[in-house]
Amino acid sequence: MQTNSCGSSDNKAPMPCAFQEPMVAPRHMQDGSVAVAEQLETIDLSEDPSTPRPISISVHLTSEERTALVYLLQEFRDVFAWSYEEMPGLNPSLVSHTLNIELGTKPIVQPRRNFHPEVEKQIKVEIEKLLAAGFIKPIKHPTWLANIVPVKKKTGVIKVCTDYRDLNRACPKDEFPLPNMDILIDSTSGQGLLSFMDGFSGYNQIKMSPKDAEKTAFRTPYENFYYTVMPFGLKNVGTTYQRAMTAVFHDMMGKEVEDYVDDLVVKSKTREGHQEVLRRVLERCRLYGLKMNPKKCAFGVSSGKFLGFQVHQRGIDVDPEKTKVINSLAPPKNPKELKSFMGRLSYIRRFIPGLAATMSAFTPLFKKGKPYEWSEKCQEAYKKVQQIITKLPTMKAPIPGLPLKLYLAATNTAVGALLAQDDHDGKESPIYYVSRQLRGAEVRYPKTELLCLALVHAAQRLRHYFLAHKLHLMVKSDPVRYLLTRPVLSGRLARWLLQLSEFDITCTTPKAIKGQAVIDMLALFPKVEESTISKEVLGELPEMVAVVTEAEPWTLYFDGSSTSKGGWASVVLVNPEGQATTLSFKLNFPCTNNTAEYEAFIAGMSTAREIGVKRIKIIGDSNLVLSQLQGNFAVKEPALAPYRTAAERLVRSFKQVLLEHIPGVTNRYADALATLGPRLSFIEEQPNIAVIKKDTPVVEAMAQEEQLEEDDWRKLVKEKIGKGSDIKELKDYAIIFGELYRRLPGGILTRCIGITEAQEKLQEVHEVTCNLEPIISLYRRL
Repeated sequence: MQTNSCGSSDNKAPMPCAFQEPMVAPRHMQDGSVAVAEQLETIDLSEDPSTPRPISISVHLTSEERTALVYLLQEFRDVFAWSYEEMPGLNPSLVSHTLNIELGTKPIVQPRRNFHPEVEKQIKVEIEKLLAAGFIKPIKHPTWLANIVPVKKKTGVIKVCTDYRDLNRACPKDEFPLPNMDILIDSTSGQGLLSFMDGFSGYNQIKMSPKDAEKTAFRTPYENFYYTVMPFGLKNVGTTYQRAMTAVFHDMMGKEVEDYVDDLVVKSKTREGHQEVLRRVLERCRLYGLKMNPKKCAFGVSSGKFLGFQVHQRGIDVDPEKTKVINSLAPPKNPKELKSFMGRLSYIRRFIPGLAATMSAFTPLFKKGKPYEWSEKCQEAYKKVQQIITKLPTMKAPIPGLPLKLYLAATNTAVGALLAQDDHDGKESPIYYVSRQLRGAEVRYPKTELLCLALVHAAQRLRHYFLAHKLHLMVKSDPVRYLLTRPVLSGRLARWLLQLSEFDITCTTPKAIKGQAVIDMLALFPKVEESTISKEVLGELPEMVAVVTEAEPWTLYFDGSSTSKGGWASVVLVNPEGQATTLSFKLNFPCTNNTAEYEAFIAGMSTAREIGVKRIKIIGDSNLVLSQLQGNFAVKEPALAPYRTAAERLVRSFKQVLLEHIPGVTNRYADALATLGPRLSFIEEQPNIAVIKKDTPVVEAMAQEEQLEEDDWRKLVKEKIGKGSDIKELKDYAIIFGELYRRLPGGILTRCIGITEAQEKLQEVHEVTCNLEPIISLYRRL
């Protein structure tokens, strides 16, 4: 324990020494610093000076922490292996690797390959090392036989690999789940102290199953051998090792230990409790015989490299060596080099805002049949990427219990999102960037659907974040509200709504841009949030003046048809004297035959109501429209729901309405107008025909917001939909032209009604049933 020599010997508080200066914090702990590997010192755990046992610890430990850590490592020196002889391997009763070759697969013996004499000498040296360690044994009559592939390392040493491609094709995939790398990295950052550990000789600590060991046979220039331990290059070896680590640390993973295959991190929130956690981990390694590689271990550090990223107490950074390599690369000269360049960027895509938007310049280079031409546009995008990765932001791990914020952006070529979070002090920090390029028909999506696509892509890519936190969607145009109020949910929109219904998403309008991370993303998406606002176009029917005094009903013929350029709707209104009034409408918007029939019906009924008709007989050739109004057919098409609602309201404004269905050939008046053909003939004198152009559906022109009472249950549902909240509860509801509908199983749309209207409907059904008229089910009536 160090003492302050300048302090007095009495009980008074010691005075600071004039010549002492405060210790400067390590660079990796300072705010605003770049990712830097922590400095390490090497200590010797050996009691014999002739046999050194080096291992690395942090140089920033206090004297007490250093002394305790060195003592702990010396106590558990048997957990580490400095040579193959010190690694007996894991007990086969715990784990062993099996091949599970599919039945009926014919063994394959690969033809012999020849090597340079100098290479053969180095191969012999490596084979002798494997024999001395007991990793391989000779075999005389193998059924499967593979070739070796000598790989030269940077140090010039030859590493012997084996070509197991034929054997791997005969083995099914092991579906044992590997941990989510994002969750592991987030869990490792923000800790008080860390210790990084790596398994010695990786997969070789696990034994091969005796029944499958001889199938790993390989040929050398001197003899044939097979592996007794799990070799590199075999299929499913990673999942087998992960299964073993899960068995060893099953109760510590996610709490004190994070592991991905043979990379192990021991963590603690406080510096004081780290050595106790490390002791429990080392005891577990000793219990199962798991050996660690001391050359790849670092103990008592506050930052380090894990899965290719630099994790520390302030957050997560990209490994500087990776960005240095990317910046040193020359522009790609062929598609293979370009794929390699894009693969390097893909691994750090979490840190790059709008990566897909920038990389879209390289897409034409991968088109088949076109030569590889590196254009000026590609060069600019390449330089832009290199410039971006020189100043990548520090990402934060999400804080449990606090909501997340999601910003969306879209261009004509890509969509992207930024996941961020405000800490307890209200400071916003980035967590994750996601983006992807538009494919196929996606480039023709409206702006709002592009934002919906960005939201769905973020939900798929960041599902583990969305499930664990509440989400505030920071957009000016609300994609969730757009999905809820969409009149017609196609297969794509319905699928999106179903995917988003499992998350707790609330839409919030951003008041101001708070963080640099948002600015960086918006800079790469210049056409962000240009939402399409539907304009309300008021329409009106032709003005007609008439005096109606007759008690006899009028007759209305209606017909509609659709074409590739829109549709036609025609109406013939005949008074009791037989005088006909004709109307023909050109529907200048996309429609179907059924919507065109509804357009004609509503136009005719509106005209009749305007001139004061009280009793009317309606004749048409559309069985669907008339049956839906009579309650015989249910409405399954969302596009027809607002039409039926408008038609029912018009019907209720008349004293008497009779519906009659006739074949199309009989409905010659309205049918002739709808087709503008030569079949038009009238009993009376030929009238003048006016064709009226309509640019919007009649239900849009007639749409009006119903004033709901305070205790009406529909008011609360509409308010929730308007806010975009409770998507799980409201996924079956939709607001179509101001009316609330609910989707029932089978896709049937039903209009939601209030208490007063519900009582009227029940009374109507009761009267019809008691009058012994043709019985219609209560469901059809409602």
